[in-house]
Amino acid sequence: MNRNILNLLETPLVQGNLAQVNFYFEEIIGSDTGWQLAITELRRKEDDLSDQSKFFCWRVVEHFVKTRYTQMAMRDQEINDEINFLSDTRFLLMRNFLLQWLNDMSISAKEESSFLRNKAAQVFSLVFIVDFPRRWPSFLFDFLETLKLGPKAVDFYLRVLKAIDSEVVEREIPHSNVEANRNTLIKDTIRETSKKPRLYGIPHSHTEALVNSWYEICGIYEMSDSRLVSECLCVICAYMSWIDISLFANEHFYTLFVRFMKDQHLREPDCDCLCEVVAKGMDSSAKVKLIESLYSLLHGAGVFVIDNEEDSDYLCKLGKLINTMGVQLAVSWTRHGIYGLENKLPIMDPLENKLPIISTFFGNRDDNVSASVLECINEYIIILKQKYLLSSVDRQNLESLISINFEKMKYDESYNFDNDGDEEAQFLEFRIQLKKLYVNIASLDKNLILSRTQQLVTSTWENRQTCEFQDAELALTCLYELGEPAEVRAMVIIAATYGGSALEDMVRTMVKFGVTGGISPILDMHHVVQLQFFEVVVRYDKLFLREPYSNYIPDLMLAFLGVLNGSNYEDKQERTESHLPREARSRVCYLLSQFVRAVKACLSVIPSDLYHELSLSEFCFLAHKLREEFLDINSSLRLSTDVRYIYEATTTFIINGSLDHRIQIVMMDFLLNHDMDAFKTVLDQVQREAEPDIVALDKVAAHSVNAFTWCSEAFSNRLEMRVVGPECETPHSALFVQALEIFVKFAEIPTVLPEFQRALRRYCHRLAFCLDKDILQFMPAISKTLLRSRDATSLSENWFLINQMTSKFKEDIIPFLKVEFQPMIRATVAALPNLVGGQEIQLQRSYFSFIAAVCGNHLVEVLLSQDPNIMQQVLMSIIQGATELNDPMAQKDCYSILKKLVELWGNNGPPGFVEFLYKQIVPACFLGPLRKTFDLSDAQTLLALNEASACLKLIYDQKGEEAIEFLQSQYLPRLDFRSNYFRPMPAPKILEFCQALRMEAKLFKQFLKAFFLEGKG
Repeated sequence: MNRNILNLLETPLVQGNLAQVNFYFEEIIGSDTGWQLAITELRRKEDDLSDQSKFFCWRVVEHFVKTRYTQMAMRDQEINDEINFLSDTRFLLMRNFLLQWLNDMSISAKEESSFLRNKAAQVFSLVFIVDFPRRWPSFLFDFLETLKLGPKAVDFYLRVLKAIDSEVVEREIPHSNVEANRNTLIKDTIRETSKKPRLYGIPHSHTEALVNSWYEICGIYEMSDSRLVSECLCVICAYMSWIDISLFANEHFYTLFVRFMKDQHLREPDCDCLCEVVAKGMDSSAKVKLIESLYSLLHGAGVFVIDNEEDSDYLCKLGKLINTMGVQLAVSWTRHGIYGLENKLPIMDPLENKLPIISTFFGNRDDNVSASVLECINEYIIILKQKYLLSSVDRQNLESLISINFEKMKYDESYNFDNDGDEEAQFLEFRIQLKKLYVNIASLDKNLILSRTQQLVTSTWENRQTCEFQDAELALTCLYELGEPAEVRAMVIIAATYGGSALEDMVRTMVKFGVTGGISPILDMHHVVQLQFFEVVVRYDKLFLREPYSNYIPDLMLAFLGVLNGSNYEDKQERTESHLPREARSRVCYLLSQFVRAVKACLSVIPSDLYHELSLSEFCFLAHKLREEFLDINSSLRLSTDVRYIYEATTTFIINGSLDHRIQIVMMDFLLNHDMDAFKTVLDQVQREAEPDIVALDKVAAHSVNAFTWCSEAFSNRLEMRVVGPECETPHSALFVQALEIFVKFAEIPTVLPEFQRALRRYCHRLAFCLDKDILQFMPAISKTLLRSRDATSLSENWFLINQMTSKFKEDIIPFLKVEFQPMIRATVAALPNLVGGQEIQLQRSYFSFIAAVCGNHLVEVLLSQDPNIMQQVLMSIIQGATELNDPMAQKDCYSILKKLVELWGNNGPPGFVEFLYKQIVPACFLGPLRKTFDLSDAQTLLALNEASACLKLIYDQKGEEAIEFLQSQYLPRLDFRSNYFRPMPAPKILEFCQALRMEAKLFKQFLKAFFLEGKG
């Protein structure tokens, strides 16, 4: 090899040298003899090669083995001649090199670097999977012969076995079918137990030889080199899953495993080995005996005597071992016996005997140790669910698990609420598992969990002034999670209707001591307690819909608003534990919105004077405060969501309470006055200034519109604005109509504000529900405003808005559509050529969806009123959409439109439609499905095909034999059937199609799918 190139590897590579080395590497791996040059360098006795140069050579050999060497072996395998195998000089050269290198490395005074040994082991494993068992059946035995050379040989032997496991057994690495079959052959050969002589006179099985070698390595190096023994245990663990378990589950290995559990350097990999022994698949009875014998040995050796000061990594491994034992016993219990519970009882005792040790691990102060046994505990709960009646022992076990679970769910004192790190994230993940366990126990024995949780909630909240915030949060979390099981959710509904339940008592205790009595105590608690408190309130909001709990609504409203209005977000130094961080504030805003919506029917219990104070001093103040924060240039998108929830909650609160309607109007005006003034200021600046700050003004204008949209969420289409307060001269709708009049003045301003336009579209969507037909008078000006943006997203949203209006108002919107249809069509046609990918699909879908709405609501006079050229353009766009688009959703709409046009105009349509039907619609029903991109295995595409089928069937129903005659004599004979071969449709196939068209629609649909499958070749 070129020593000058290899010498470059000994120094840090600059860009030029690196390119030179890479070029040489590509050159040498492309040579037929490059690999031989590499092994020649690796064979040199003189130690004059650097580690980098050796690694370079090993990479060359590795590439050769992966490519040419593997291809050569596959060709020889096809010949299936043993003489060819043995005479192949490249195979012999490779085998001799590997064995010689291994021998030299083992006896050398200098130890090879670890990364070189790993790379060499990878090459050995690659040769193994190519040559074993056909060309090199003695591979493993040749390796075993080298173990007598000492620790270096043993170390490399174990590295190679690890590499082989990675190539052959590792399940996370995807394998092709050829590789999977090869791996199966390798494992089957290694597992063979036949004593018949093999090629080269091999006397016994590979499995026994491997296992014996591992046992000898553990025995020889136990005292002198614990690292080698640890590596050997890792190898045993990897191979145990597919080797006969009886080779390990015996007195010799048990003695070894138990002894290693006392060695601090070996006990962790030893635990992994024992886990594999326990998890090995076998008959249930044999599995129980194996677990019991192993447990007895370990227990007798004092392995399960736990010291809390013990190394946590070891305890996690040991916990995993006892967890595996428990899980396997649970699985055996489930599988064992199919004729009754009595057949399973012998398995239950071993599992219950291990619960004290499992509980000890579960209660360990290290969360990772606790998590190691959670799977077993959940399996135990599943078993108890299958029992007809819980025994006293079962209840004692559950009591113990509940107590530990409560303790483990608490936030630790070291938890950093201001800056979540990895430890905090791990605890939250662990807490999710603990909550699932709590819910599982609740679904098993709701009375027990109710009793324990009630004790926790009562004792904690009655002593709230002295308890730690962690205890208060735990009580609230348990009360919250109690609502998860279906049985408890049913209790909530019953309690909300009839009253009288332990759950009701807990909620009353929480609210009584949390928000009543002067200043709400909740305001001074840690923010994590505040958040969980409100989570519980909203989860059980149905309880507050009847007396006496509805009387707590005022105090709860004050608590919500007090927490939100008392938070300081600007200066973290000034923020105390009782102040919500921004993320928690967002959640509380949402919860307040949900709570107000849930109890709006009971808001009348709030006295008028308090209601007035809450509306003006609390709700409106909070809305204005969040508005100012949002309009700050550095505000986040999340804050916009907070503002939305508060505006919606404030409006819902104002219009559903005990206030006089006139006062409601005043308060709504006060709430939205800031936003309307801000919008007028923007309007003035855009008109007056030559170069206004468009981005800032756009944000303010959009927020002003959004504020009215969010407030309109308080009105549903069942309770329209114009119906509220009919005795008042100024209904709520007047405020929103007045705002809309101001917003549409932007139609006269040439400046495009994209955020404002999006907000205006959302506002119109809402007012379509709330104002009903009153909004139609504004639609021309709104459409003119929105059409200023010609991008795909804006046009698509415009089509969806008009589509909504069309579906809702039907005939009443016809005058508007007649005028605005043509500008919308022209804007869409102009935009489509400049669009690609998703934008084009989005715009096409919205356009065809609108046309479908026009036809579906019998508004085709809108089309007839257009200029003939526009009308022709629209019809041809539908034909092109059906035949040329690669979007099955849009194609479905197109065929649906064509079907509707046939239904409306087939017998009594405008002049020229019948000709259009035969020349365009009928061919479209064939050409679209015959395209290669029309995937008949796709569900969406089949829906499009069904519409095409219905269209053809409708044409036949209207035109009868006239349609059959057209298909039979004019169209189908010219159709390229099996288009790949440009072959016209044969006469028998034409006759078959026409007969099928006369069948029922369902049968014709089935026929058409098979017809097009055949037609696509």
